[in-house]
Amino acid sequence: MIVDIYGLSEPLRVIGIYWPPSQQRNLEDISPYVINNTLVAGDFNATTLDWDSPKNDNRGILLKKWIEENNRLYIKNTKNSSKRSSRNIDLAFTNIREIVGETLTFGTSDHWPILYTSNSVCYHIHSSFPITKWKEYEIILCLCQEFWLKLQELISLDDWYNKYIKFLSALKCRVTTWKDKEKFRPALPESILIKLKYLRKIRNNYYRKRRYDLENEAERILLRTLNREIQSDISKYRSDRWSSFMEQIQSSKNKGEAVFWSHLGKIYKQKSLPFSKLKVGDVVLTDKENISNELYEHYMEQFKPPLLDFTNTHDMEIMKEFEEILKGLSTSTEEVEVTNTSEIRNAIRSLKPKKSAGYDNISNFIIKRLPPGYIQGLGNCFNLWLKECRMPNEWKLAKIKTLNKLKAGVPKSDQTRPISLLATHSKLYEKILLTRIRSWAESNHIIPKEQSGFRPNCLIPTRVLSIYQEVLNNMAANSPTLSIYFDYQKAYDKVWHAALIVKLSRANIPSALLKTIWFWLSMREAVVVYGELSTSKFPISIGLPQGSSLSPYLFIVFHSDIVRQTGAFSTHIFADDLNVLISAPLGKKLEPMLQFLELEGTK
Repeated sequence: MIVDIYGLSEPLRVIGIYWPPSQQRNLEDISPYVINNTLVAGDFNATTLDWDSPKNDNRGILLKKWIEENNRLYIKNTKNSSKRSSRNIDLAFTNIREIVGETLTFGTSDHWPILYTSNSVCYHIHSSFPITKWKEYEIILCLCQEFWLKLQELISLDDWYNKYIKFLSALKCRVTTWKDKEKFRPALPESILIKLKYLRKIRNNYYRKRRYDLENEAERILLRTLNREIQSDISKYRSDRWSSFMEQIQSSKNKGEAVFWSHLGKIYKQKSLPFSKLKVGDVVLTDKENISNELYEHYMEQFKPPLLDFTNTHDMEIMKEFEEILKGLSTSTEEVEVTNTSEIRNAIRSLKPKKSAGYDNISNFIIKRLPPGYIQGLGNCFNLWLKECRMPNEWKLAKIKTLNKLKAGVPKSDQTRPISLLATHSKLYEKILLTRIRSWAESNHIIPKEQSGFRPNCLIPTRVLSIYQEVLNNMAANSPTLSIYFDYQKAYDKVWHAALIVKLSRANIPSALLKTIWFWLSMREAVVVYGELSTSKFPISIGLPQGSSLSPYLFIVFHSDIVRQTGAFSTHIFADDLNVLISAPLGKKLEPMLQFLELEGTK
């Protein structure tokens, strides 16, 4: 079997062969089909010592000679593929660079499957784009939902969930086709572009003649006329586009306002510049693999567990209490309040329709198209995990993509912003868990009233207005005010897990919620993705996961007692930033009041 694969960075041909032991074959019949970038693989029933088999046979010698004549190389696997013997008879040969084989130890066949990967062959992102037929996707989901509900009665819910996400990912791939498109489309229609090209020709000719004192009045008038005409055409084209857009908004009835601001947000949203170089000291890295390795080292170092000071009584007290809490959680039998399909449906509605996928290749856009039957199946899985205070371990793996913080120049590793892509189903589960944590915190008045942001009905603009009003009141009373602003560097990334668990325990959070939070925090991993390259996994032992709806709220719970450390002065918390207003007691002279502010502000 011969398969040609297009849409990659370079064309690829795969030749699959099965050569039974009793069959005679002339390998030269295959030679005309072996071209550049060809992978020849299959069950050859041929053995040789050079290919990890215990002995040579005649077929192996013939095959090795033919491979060398066609300039192919043997791809080494991690172990022999035959289950019945120590022979390695499933072989692959190619001239593609950087291709490796991995023997996977699962399956019911008498041969282990082999996975071949290459970093030198990838999808060509500059010419081919995926086109997904979402209507077909929804129709197939509806036709299959009864099957998936019945399957839950036959297998465990964890196995059901693993099969379900693989089905969603595979179905999306099945209804997606790759088509050639221009990545950068012109901002103006073809007719105006032709006029601009003609104008450029006339302008160049005019200035070339003027350089030699051959100025032509007719060409000057033509140039001015064309310029005015084209500017008028461009203005009319943009005005017509804007009028058409406004008509679409007016015809969208109740969604007009949301569509309008969504459109403007896309136009004026600041975008991070891509980076193809990375500075390390005085050296600038340009090789993709070197950049990927450097980012891997940087983030692996950043997420290492915090270094404890064993001479610090506070640190030792926290660790001792933390270990006692974990012992208590291991024997706890409490359960988290279960959910229902209505709550899950509301959580799905709150998701933004993004098409970026996590490590499971499932996006928000896919989940928002789930029929009711799948939501019911998810509810059964969520309820099991809530009762057992856990979640799938696959959700603890994050895919980190890096953005450039700089507007110009070559960034360093610490001048990149990590964006974590998590499993989308984990976001649904976390939203449900967040409602239980928020209900506990608000009913017990854990969050101070000075906190704005990361809470419903507590907007940051309201906090800005309250600061403004307080300063105005002090000015009206002729009282000077000192305003101090604190910005936490990498606030989420520096949260100490043990201290968070201890603080939640001291706040008397239900043990079921605490147990679930600890399961969610512990044993997390990440991979760094740069372009088409992915690094190996590394552990995350500090900080709160980015992209999770639980992280912001747990952070404000974590530092909720900070307002008690500022004394009697006014405190305002903006999301993860802090503002303290210090006003001096009224006096007859300004100098004592300023001295008071300086003394209090430098404590």
